[in-house]
Amino acid sequence: MEVLDCYKRLDYGESLMPEDGWETSWAIGTTYSLELEMLMSIPLALFHAKYLTESTTERDLCTDMLDALDKVRERMFVFVHQNNITTKSQYSILMGFLDQSIWNIPVDSLYKNFHPKVWLIRYTKKTRDPRSDNKDYKYRLITTSRNITSATDFDIAVAMDSYKTDDENADNKSLVTMMKTLMERTGRKDIIKQLERELKYIRFIPPYPFNKKGKTAIFWPHTYNNLKSPLLEEKEYEELLVISPFIDDQTLEMLQKRCTQRPPILISREYEMDKCKPETLSRWDCYKWNSMLEEAGDYEEDEIGNNDTISHSISLHAKIFIAKAAFGQDWNKYNNWFIGSTNCTHAGLHLNFEAQVQLRSLEPGTSVNEVLATFKDSGAPLITPYEIKKQHVNDEEFERIRQTQRKLLYEFSQLDFKGSIEKSDDGKYITKINSDAAKWSSFWKEFSDVKITLKLFSSDINEWDFKTGFQHQFTGQLCQQLSSFLRVSIVLDKDNEKNFLLQVPIEIPEERHGRIMSAILDSEEKWLRYLMFCLDSQMAREEQNIGKDLTNPHVGGNDDTVWQRCSLPIYEKLLLASSRDRMALKKIQHIVEKLSKAEGQAEKPLLSDEFINMWKLFSKYSK
Repeated sequence: MEVLDCYKRLDYGESLMPEDGWETSWAIGTTYSLELEMLMSIPLALFHAKYLTESTTERDLCTDMLDALDKVRERMFVFVHQNNITTKSQYSILMGFLDQSIWNIPVDSLYKNFHPKVWLIRYTKKTRDPRSDNKDYKYRLITTSRNITSATDFDIAVAMDSYKTDDENADNKSLVTMMKTLMERTGRKDIIKQLERELKYIRFIPPYPFNKKGKTAIFWPHTYNNLKSPLLEEKEYEELLVISPFIDDQTLEMLQKRCTQRPPILISREYEMDKCKPETLSRWDCYKWNSMLEEAGDYEEDEIGNNDTISHSISLHAKIFIAKAAFGQDWNKYNNWFIGSTNCTHAGLHLNFEAQVQLRSLEPGTSVNEVLATFKDSGAPLITPYEIKKQHVNDEEFERIRQTQRKLLYEFSQLDFKGSIEKSDDGKYITKINSDAAKWSSFWKEFSDVKITLKLFSSDINEWDFKTGFQHQFTGQLCQQLSSFLRVSIVLDKDNEKNFLLQVPIEIPEERHGRIMSAILDSEEKWLRYLMFCLDSQMAREEQNIGKDLTNPHVGGNDDTVWQRCSLPIYEKLLLASSRDRMALKKIQHIVEKLSKAEGQAEKPLLSDEFINMWKLFSKYSK
């Protein structure tokens, strides 16, 4: 049995989807790095159980995607390491659905990182009555090594569904604490109360073959609230296999000294092992990731800011520790798997905020020897023996640049950026951003040779040379372009540039949501098509398209023939929904309110008088 067979792939989107008859109540995700393009595709899986799309823009948008994005603000919460959000594409107004669902997590040291990769999702049974108190719920916990990025590396994930019990489950206590602490940043007390009330009666079901004989999974957040990594708790290992893309001498030596019966086994990347001391590696049975799988491409940063992990390749990014040791009474019999975000580094085990899940099994296929054989004997071998070099790589100049960049990024994150938005006389908006004046002055004394520029996420017209002042204002924005993100470019020298999105605490006007919706639904035909989808989500995919048709000169305004063609079937569906599907009516009421608040539409209002008069007959059933 090959538990880690590379052909048995877990689809990222499918792992988030609710099962038939269920719907996503809310979802909490954590990640070290975040690409907005990847995040934009996740709501479709969460809220419509459909596979992730490769591209999502105003030009290829469908009604189900718009409906999913509309749910994000209230029902999806993503936490990311501070200033580690990126984008590879131009600004899209669709990204305006996301910024108020993302929270940057600061750290108190330049050597620490917020590094867990976890999803906790709550599902409820579908109901058509918005007034019902749905008590039929379940949870899914996904613990993975993958960030929310487009990287195609070899990662690992454990997705576990749950069932309710009558007895309290102490194994979930640390999970509740972690999620509560994160959600306190959002102010969502209703979700915090659900976590406290429900999770203590939830048991997560480990995947086969770790679910035999009633074994449960144990969730381990660590270096958080004084919680240690479970790998540090055990003093001796009978067997140990470490799979980690990042390693260091200190951690390898510490773990090796705890192995009493046979040398530990290490699977890592060749470059990482080249940096380790030969005497350290000589005490391990070492294997390198097959370099043939790592093709040239873009680069994604590792946990300490190095541009080492190759994106658009199959590089090693999974983090797995398999140990046979006395983890509690009689646990020395089991193969204990620790899967999650933790690298075999000092930062991973002692400093970073990490998360792992522990699985146990007696099955032969989960043993150290079988897992090693799986990696060796794949159709295309994933690993090959590593030949220890006589002298380790020691690039002092690279290390100096890396530490300078790391310190610069940390100090930049401490500048206390704040923002405000004002409406100008011409109906457009001004975004004012300022940093702490004293910290700004101190920053430039230390990094006087660095060039830093900031731009609006939605526009390149106005540029802020950060050295010229600790505050700046950007003018001429439309309401639908407003965002809490600024594009940041930091240039240390001609060979070292860092680009990311700075998220500034800022209050976004409520009307922005409606403006975005009206910019997308910019003709009555598109609005009515979206309305039909709300009443009948099983519309054929080609009928759902509401993307911009650049070949169609008719954009905006109303067309009487459209209303005449659609009004009768919509009326009939509204009649049906008023008695059988009031959730659909509630959804329509939500979007009508948003569109009504949006100002400055086309010459004719998007919501025609004919529709408003018809909707008055049904709006009372949406409450």
